Amino acid sequence: MKKIAKLSLVTAVAVVGFSSSAFAADSISEAFSNGKVKGSIKSYYFAQTFDGAGKNDSSIWANGGHLNYITDSFNGLVLGATLQTSHVTNKDDKDGKTKSSMDAQGSVLSESYLQYTYKNTTFKGGRQFIKTPLLAGSGSRLIKEAFEAYLLVNTDLPNTTIVAGKVTKYQQRTDYTTTAPFTSANSNASGGPGKFMKIGTDGIDTIYVKNTSIPNLAVQFQYANADEIADLMYLDAKYSIGSGYLAAQYYDTDYDAVSSKDNSLYGLKVGVKVSGIDLFAGYTSADGKSEDAAVARGLGQGAYAHYTATTKTAGANAFKAGTDSWQIGAGYKFGDLKTKLRYSSFDQPSANADLDETTLNLEYEFNKELKAQIDYSILDYENNTNDATDLRSRLIYSF
Repeated sequence: MKKIAKLSLVTAVAVVGFSSSAFAADSISEAFSNGKVKGSIKSYYFAQTFDGAGKNDSSIWANGGHLNYITDSFNGLVLGATLQTSHVTNKDDKDGKTKSSMDAQGSVLSESYLQYTYKNTTFKGGRQFIKTPLLAGSGSRLIKEAFEAYLLVNTDLPNTTIVAGKVTKYQQRTDYTTTAPFTSANSNASGGPGKFMKIGTDGIDTIYVKNTSIPNLAVQFQYANADEIADLMYLDAKYSIGSGYLAAQYYDTDYDAVSSKDNSLYGLKVGVKVSGIDLFAGYTSADGKSEDAAVARGLGQGAYAHYTATTKTAGANAFKAGTDSWQIGAGYKFGDLKTKLRYSSFDQPSANADLDETTLNLEYEFNKELKAQIDYSILDYENNTNDATDLRSRLIYSF
C-alpha cells in the first residue's frame, strides 16, 4: 500500500465513547452534581497447564474492579474519569506466565478526558478507552487497556460515521507488557498496572469510517500511520441476507524499515442462524513466506478483528506470513446461559508449527448486575511438547 499523506488532525479511533446530552445542566456546579457514577467489582481466576519437560502449570486469582464518573453536559462540555484497580489474592506461577497479563498489583487512572459536542461533531481528548479494528484496548483482564488520544467524530453525512485524531500513548494490562515495535519495554516495571507508554516517535495518526448507506450492507475502513514504523490499512464489508450474512476483510501493512517486507491478509466469513443456533465459518490467509514480516494487526490486545480470532491465543498466528487459517463455530443461548464453541486451525509454513485450538465460552447472567463467565481452551500443537490448556473464570458485579 502506498504511503498516504499525513492527516492534520490525526486518528480514527473510538466510535465507542462519544455521546452527548447537550445543554442538560444550567451551570458547571449542576453539571458535576448531576453527574453519573457507575462501576464494577470483579473476581478473576485463571489457570493453565503445559505439556513438555520442565514446564510448570500456572494459576492466579485476582480481585479488583473500576469506578467511572461522568459529569452532566454543560453547553456541550462533559468531563469523564475511570479508576481501575487490581490486587492479586493468590498466585502459583513459577514461570511467570501471567506476568504481562493478570499479575498486576495497584491502581491506575485509565480515563481522564474532556469531551465537547457541537451539532454533529464531538471532540474527545485525554485518556480514554478505544475500540476500532486497528486500535482497540482489551477488557478481558482486570485492567482494561486504554489510550491517550485526541479525537474528532462527525456524523454529518447520512448513515456515515467518521472519526479522526491522534493517539499518543498506550496503557497496557501490566507494566511488564511490551508491544514492539509500537511501544518499548518499561525499564521501571515492578508488577503494577500498565503505564501510559509513548507510541513510536510521534504516536499514531488514523482515520476510521463506517457507512451503512446501502441496505443490509455495513462497510468499515481504517488507516493508521505510525511514524518510522508502518502504515496500516483495514477494510471490511458485511452483507446481511435474511438470517445469515456474508463478510470479507483485508489488511495491508507498509513497513518503513527496508529490512521488513510489506505484507497483507484477506479473510472471508459466512454465518446463519438455524433454530436459534448461530453457525459460522471463517477463513484468513496471510501473504508471504515464513521468513517475511507478519501482517500488522494494529495496536491493543483488543485489535484482533480477523475472522479466525480465538480466546487464548487471539488467533495471533493468522497474521504470520504465509499462514492459512480457518475456523468453524456455533453459538446458542439456553435461557440466561450464552454458549459459543469454536474450532480453529492455523497452518503455518514453518515446520512443526501448526496449531489447532478449541475454545468454549460460557456466560451466565444471574440478573442485570451479576454475571459469571467461563472460557476453556485446548491448544493442540503439531509439536506436542507445546500442548496446553487454558481456563478463565470471571465473576462480575456491575453497578
